[in-house]
Amino acid sequence: MFIGREAELQFLESQYRSTGGKLVVLYGRRRVGKTETLRQFCEGKPHVYYACQESPDRMQLRAFSQKLLKEKIQASAYIQEFDEWEKAFWAILELPYKDQKKLVVIDEFPYMCRNNPGIPSILQNLWDEVLKDSDVMIVLCGSAMSFIEKDLLAEKNPLYGRATGIYKMTEMGFYDAIRFFPDYSNEDKILAYSILGGVPHYLRQFDSNLSLTKNIKQNILMKGCTLYSEVDFLLKQELRETAVYNSIIEAVAMGNTRLNEISQKSLVEDTAKTGVYLKNLIELGIIDVKFLLMRECKNE
Repeated sequence: MFIGREAELQFLESQYRSTGGKLVVLYGRRRVGKTETLRQFCEGKPHVYYACQESPDRMQLRAFSQKLLKEKIQASAYIQEFDEWEKAFWAILELPYKDQKKLVVIDEFPYMCRNNPGIPSILQNLWDEVLKDSDVMIVLCGSAMSFIEKDLLAEKNPLYGRATGIYKMTEMGFYDAIRFFPDYSNEDKILAYSILGGVPHYLRQFDSNLSLTKNIKQNILMKGCTLYSEVDFLLKQELRETAVYNSIIEAVAMGNTRLNEISQKSLVEDTAKTGVYLKNLIELGIIDVKFLLMRECKNE
């Protein structure tokens, strides 16, 4: 059952219903529910949904081509795959969606660019030439937040200024999150939210038919379960020096909020470096700056 994300769906619908070409960038930390939200948005609409793979560029192009050619575009009568990205993106205009926007979602777009850094330039040229004035909607989705913010949306990037909509998805709010546990007491709902936050993937790991205590034992503390090694997984996806970042997270979790305290407890001698590590964790949403400020005020 899909829960929440009314604001995100409303944003996507407004882009879809607007006239002219739409280039939307939807991004956010991993597990926050981007893919499920996009699939919910696409439901009932003719569309192409492509989930990028961590694969060589040629294989990526082949897989993307197959998605487009399955839609019975004109080129499908003559070829089995496109031999270059420009032709593949151009084929979006051939999608046979009469009287409806030609909707294409590219999930985990950073994977597509990883082995072919020229893809944003190819897309930019086609966007400026024809796509922006056509009845198309292209959604670029990604979890690699540093790539999205510092490369894709940065001023020097080819796609800078082309996006008609940019939406950074964050965790669910409290009242949406507790809808995952309709039978819990109010106290247990608050406790569950304080443990899991508003990340849909984490919320779904708990069985609402089990008590809060049993859920913690089975779905967090038991080795092999999804949440047991989640922090390590997230750090390895986005950052290097994971051991250092883990020590900083531990220092903050133990109640240290001042930079020099965090540096000392994490055994990072240079406070300037600690500040950089901390900034990266805040940007990724792993540490909340509001949490640090609240702890600081409490300590004072």
